[in-house]
Amino acid sequence: MPLMTQIRNNLTKAFAVFAVFFIAYIVLDWGMELGTQRGPTGNPDVIGEVNGAEISYREFSELLRAQSEAYRQQTGSDPDEQTEQQLRSQVWNTLIQQRLIEQELDRLGITVTDDEIRAILLGPNPPEAIANQFKDSLGVFNRAAYDRAVADPQNTQAWVQIERDLRRQRRVEKLQSILFASMRVTEGEIRQRFIDQNITMEADYVLFDPNRFIPDSLVEVTESDIERHYNANQNEFKVRAARRVKYVLFPLVPSAEDTAAVIQEMTRLAEQIREGMDFMELAKTYSEVPPEEKWIKHGELSRQKETEVFSGRKGQIVGPVTDFDGVHLIKIVDERKGSAEYVRASHILLNDVAGPDSVEKIQKVRDLLQQIRSGADFAALAREHSEDLSNKHLGGELGWNGKGSWVAPFERAAFGAKIGEVVGPVRTQFGWHLIKVTGRDNRDLKVVQLTMRIKASPRSVDLAYQKADNFSVLAQDEGFEKAAEFSSHDVRETPEFTKGGFIPGLGMSDAVMNFAFSKKLNAISEPITVLGGVGVFKLFAVREEGVRPLEDVKGIVRSQVMRKKKMEKLRGRVEEFYKTLTPTTDIISAAQTIEGVIAQKTGPFKSGEAPLGVGRDYTFIGTALALNAGELSKPFEGARGYYIMKMISKTPLDTTALASKKEELRKQILQEKQNRVFSEWLTALRESAEIDDRRDRFFR
Repeated sequence: MPLMTQIRNNLTKAFAVFAVFFIAYIVLDWGMELGTQRGPTGNPDVIGEVNGAEISYREFSELLRAQSEAYRQQTGSDPDEQTEQQLRSQVWNTLIQQRLIEQELDRLGITVTDDEIRAILLGPNPPEAIANQFKDSLGVFNRAAYDRAVADPQNTQAWVQIERDLRRQRRVEKLQSILFASMRVTEGEIRQRFIDQNITMEADYVLFDPNRFIPDSLVEVTESDIERHYNANQNEFKVRAARRVKYVLFPLVPSAEDTAAVIQEMTRLAEQIREGMDFMELAKTYSEVPPEEKWIKHGELSRQKETEVFSGRKGQIVGPVTDFDGVHLIKIVDERKGSAEYVRASHILLNDVAGPDSVEKIQKVRDLLQQIRSGADFAALAREHSEDLSNKHLGGELGWNGKGSWVAPFERAAFGAKIGEVVGPVRTQFGWHLIKVTGRDNRDLKVVQLTMRIKASPRSVDLAYQKADNFSVLAQDEGFEKAAEFSSHDVRETPEFTKGGFIPGLGMSDAVMNFAFSKKLNAISEPITVLGGVGVFKLFAVREEGVRPLEDVKGIVRSQVMRKKKMEKLRGRVEEFYKTLTPTTDIISAAQTIEGVIAQKTGPFKSGEAPLGVGRDYTFIGTALALNAGELSKPFEGARGYYIMKMISKTPLDTTALASKKEELRKQILQEKQNRVFSEWLTALRESAEIDDRRDRFFR
């Protein structure tokens, strides 16, 4: 049985690797039953539905637990509240996609027979993930041992599960065959990809920009011109249905009381340690980041922790120290002499200025130095007078730094001063400095940390939801904007977003998406949980699928017509210049006599890059690819105007290298096509799906 368990585990890994862009949405946990249950929507254990197919809370929570555990193993710490929300969102989207794919498998009637499974398992070439368990040290497959394992009654349950996994996998392979059946990679595509990656070109070009040659005043654009252009080019103005929402977000963040509670708990633990409790044992019990002893140098901790820790000595318990990542107790286990010296310093900076005011700056810095020498507090003067905005609120504190961290004049002064000494004025490119050295150290420390994160408590979370509920009721009664103004909440707006896609600023949210596309203009939502908090939303802009009205795009159409007419007027002048050129002409020199023309070199570029001064102009790049070294192009229309190009140099096509890379490029291009087709297919499924998101009933 242990062998069969190992086979099954390895089989799962192999399937997860196979067609990873596709299978990742299905082969999540082979031991989990992911059937498409259907039933009444009142089931209290249902966290959501996809086209009527239920997602149970148990299924969701089991996968979430697996994702959280994977996060712990990867990072060595528990996910915080924001990460937990991200994981919930990832699990939700994964299950949505899995349901959609399974529904397509059923709709298309894709099945796998028992005979197919037997042929896979009992045929001459069993799945590699299984066969590998029966290979000797030389990699030779032991068929007899494999057959005995298949026939052994003790392995029946394991084989049943393996067969179930294979059946699911085979169904997916058949679906892939349907999706990718017509997909081919042509010889032309392979050749073009090789050229894109390997051919370097350099050209001279002349650009006739219509805006430089033809003033707007010489071009008449009539209403009939605009209407005619709009009617002839309506495909350019087609749009998908889109929505915009306003929202007020109530962050799920720790309160001051939450922070105080963690600090109080850490203070209690610190007292226990000082009374004799073993630090490491307490750390193993209470730390939210697995504790480990490790040597550290200056610069490897945040400034707050570094200042506290390197002020201590061997055996000392430092803290509680509150930092961006939580509250810490830190034990200094050992110390040793390090290879580098570090200095801790503070400074007062007065920016250097030119002219008569520079005298006032110098006098001010001297006055400050005199005040310090007379007993004034350095940190207080720094907070009041320093012009270094990054640290003046810290009293000019710069923390610990080694040689090479500061500019040379500052470094020489700091490393040459004694502890407690104030030196200066020192001039650097930043201005005039007064420098106080507050520490000097060359130690490495071995430390171990006990860490507790500051999280929003259930009370804080409930309070955020209560505020959102209250705001939603007020917005329904008084109007969204008035309610926000009355309660002093910031109103945010999203750009336009389309159904089934990403909502800028909010990420993937089926609940917000469903609200936006199912409600009428100016509708106000109940509280909806999104990444970073809970929001109340107002649908304030609706655009249905179709062609944008002329009045909405009239400015764009006018510009297009204007450009077209300018290009028509300019064409004759370009043709006249072109007639003066021969293949041996230096076109840049020839163009110098024409006022307003742009003539320059591209510098070396490949077809996937933007030539100097041109940008990503595909007509320009396509023309360059068609020219041989020394050839001159005819005038052609690019994004910025009319171009004439002369190819100066071009890497010759290495047909031998192309032949050797052909299969590699074919696989690369085919994989890209399959990824694109799958992504578009899945997006279309999601856009047309009816998704009922009830996560708010289970998570806050």
